[in-house]
Amino acid sequence: MSPTLAVESAKQSVIPYSHPATTDKLLSLLEHEDLEGKRFLDLGAGNGYLSWKLHDFLEVRGHNPVGMITACDLYPEKFNFDKISCMYADFSDRVPLDDESFDYVFSMEVIEHVPNQLHLIRELYRLVRPGGKMFLTTPNVLNLNSRIRSLFTGTMPMFDILPIEDNGVTGVDGHIGPISLYYLYFFAKLTGFRTIDFHIDRSKKSATFFSPLFYAASQVCRIFHDRRRRNLPYWEENKSAARALNQWQTFVGRTIIIEATK
Repeated sequence: MSPTLAVESAKQSVIPYSHPATTDKLLSLLEHEDLEGKRFLDLGAGNGYLSWKLHDFLEVRGHNPVGMITACDLYPEKFNFDKISCMYADFSDRVPLDDESFDYVFSMEVIEHVPNQLHLIRELYRLVRPGGKMFLTTPNVLNLNSRIRSLFTGTMPMFDILPIEDNGVTGVDGHIGPISLYYLYFFAKLTGFRTIDFHIDRSKKSATFFSPLFYAASQVCRIFHDRRRRNLPYWEENKSAARALNQWQTFVGRTIIIEATK
């Protein structure tokens, strides 16, 4: 097999665990960053799809990705991108990496799998250098599809009843902790991140089609609640995140992306 075919074969074995649009959006957020000499951590690397795409993203821009990217996962044996090694890490414990080692830390579709979500965000904060960024993604439990299903069934898409046996959760995708963008904001601010921005990877067609009526009703409710909240002593520090709960992109977005700067 020629070297080119070998590389293509290796890449074909790297299967994304989440939608490729989420990875594309993450990389687009790096377009205007100064990446020279920076270090990246793919925390919860899975099969290696993000590491592969990040490797190519850096290479195309004239950087040498070798030594720039570190990957870790609870199941490193599943990592299939052969240009980067993947180390073992249990995200319910301390990640075996030094404090403030990375300029950019990616935690893609991980937080919904861990029982202690605040601990995970504290670890992300610990690993990021001052001035560096953390990017975290998770299914958007506040899009219209999730709101309607939760109203009528008590569960949300990608978050259903689970097997009680410890070894059975992985077989149903391991989604044990739905978390909305406000609580992501709260945990990130509580941990110490200075600024936090919200993004979505793409709009869901079904949510976009049915959202206008519900979105209008939500704005009426938001105005009512904001009038009550204005008297809270902690309203100003929460205002942007509270209002983001009922923004249009929250109603239609498939995946929530948190961009937090230390």
